[in-house]
Amino acid sequence: MESAEGMEIEDEKSTPGPSSAKRFGLKNSIQTNFGEDYVFQIVPKDDWTSMAVSLSTNAVKLYSPVTGQYIGECKGHSSTINQISFAGPSTPHVLYSCSSDSTLRAWDSRSFQQVSCINTGPSQEVFSFSFGGEGHNLLAAGCKSKILFWDWRRTKQIACLEESHVEDVTQVHFVPGHESKLVSASVDGLMCLFDTSGDINDDDHLISVFNVGTSIGKVGFFGATNQKLWCLTHIETLSVWDWSNERAEAIFEDARGLASESWTLDNVSDFFHFYFFHVVLTAVLVKE
Repeated sequence: MESAEGMEIEDEKSTPGPSSAKRFGLKNSIQTNFGEDYVFQIVPKDDWTSMAVSLSTNAVKLYSPVTGQYIGECKGHSSTINQISFAGPSTPHVLYSCSSDSTLRAWDSRSFQQVSCINTGPSQEVFSFSFGGEGHNLLAAGCKSKILFWDWRRTKQIACLEESHVEDVTQVHFVPGHESKLVSASVDGLMCLFDTSGDINDDDHLISVFNVGTSIGKVGFFGATNQKLWCLTHIETLSVWDWSNERAEAIFEDARGLASESWTLDNVSDFFHFYFFHVVLTAVLVKE
């Protein structure tokens, strides 16, 4: 059995100044029995009643972020889990995952049972996925150098973009609040913006291309209308773009160092999407 104290991040107030930023420290922690297993990703439900943790054992464990109590485990993948995400308010108990075993799966986080599965075909590692479109029923996934699309209601593939990237597509994300707009990112150093309205194809639906210049690991959005796009590369440089006008607004060469300055414990040894959005962007934008 796994149990723990509650977990909370608190910010410490600092004296304002030209080089000051909020500093964050760890108040409580969750004790686990992971042993030598790696944690790949941590995602909370919208209401924070549970959070999912993907591990190098190819399983997903669930915890209460308030009490730290271990809730259960979803098992079924046979290779590395590359992304996990809870569904939206209409199906709050559904957890999605994709894996290098060529599958995208949906789980009931109450029973920990698989409720749906899409197989992308032999040797088609799935690196990322995102739901968007009308009714959030359009599923996009990055598989090798391709972007595949399904109608999730029918689990039917409806499109494939294969000319925009030449290496592994590490990220696909529909823009929040702009559900027909999709951003992809790749090891080839490019981010692409697509309009997924109508019949999706490479020729008519590519809006713009952003050249980052090096392999891209993570991307995300922020700002009042999510018009800002952040990009973290595999060499841990951070850039901020306005996707609506295709303009790079800031580039930071030492993202790890900036993150460590805003963290009161040891130096940052790895980046998580949650940590990056809530801490690193605050640090680097305030500093500039």
